[in-house]
Amino acid sequence: MSMLGTNQDFGRAGWRTGKFFYLFLAQILLLALFPYLEQPGLPVIVFRLPGAFAFTSAVYAVSDKPVQWITALCLVIPAALLNTLFVFRPERKFAVPALISTILFLAFTIISLLRVVVRSQRITHDTIYGSLNVYLLMALAWGTAYLLLETLQPGALSIDAVRHPNHHLDWFDCMFYSFVTLTTIGYGDIVPITGQARSLSILEAVSGVMYVAVLIARLVGLQAAARSVPDQPNGHLGLNPEDISSTKAEI
Repeated sequence: MSMLGTNQDFGRAGWRTGKFFYLFLAQILLLALFPYLEQPGLPVIVFRLPGAFAFTSAVYAVSDKPVQWITALCLVIPAALLNTLFVFRPERKFAVPALISTILFLAFTIISLLRVVVRSQRITHDTIYGSLNVYLLMALAWGTAYLLLETLQPGALSIDAVRHPNHHLDWFDCMFYSFVTLTTIGYGDIVPITGQARSLSILEAVSGVMYVAVLIARLVGLQAAARSVPDQPNGHLGLNPEDISSTKAEI
């Protein structure tokens, strides 16, 4: 018995699977290309293209209902405009609203995708890509929060001067610290100094551990439920909401 079902199983959800895959690809590109585009000037502008792709993919991924994509557009448009303005005018007065709007958009996307993953009745490509996207978006959102804190409170995070001489914390440093905190690796070259930074670090570490634990429990529960039901004639596997309803009616 397959965990992913058959191609027929994707007939109703295949369109959404593509949405989640595009968002996952955009996030991987965003993280993979940044080290090669650190130089000021044209590389920074080029780097914004994967960022724009990620924003667009996120809006596309949560556009199940009109209210969702309208809300996503209302959040992503100011975030995109403010981030573009900050590229040409890297000033604190533009950085703070740009970071806040980005956090709000990421939080909305995380909640929307998490609802899809939690409400899924079977393990599909939709479920897998959705859960991966939530995990990556969590790290991006926390990293943006660290950058906002460092902007408002310089010195909240401290980077090892021996390993990184004459280096000031930037976006990639905050993202790196966020991912090593979420995965509880903790290399130690970047450490929280202020109480606010330590509080954010604790919250992120706890959220990462809890998310993985709850996700595994959810997927194991879905797989156990799928194994308890025999293969259906039409090729569907797992629990069908219509079957559950009819069973309850008979009881």
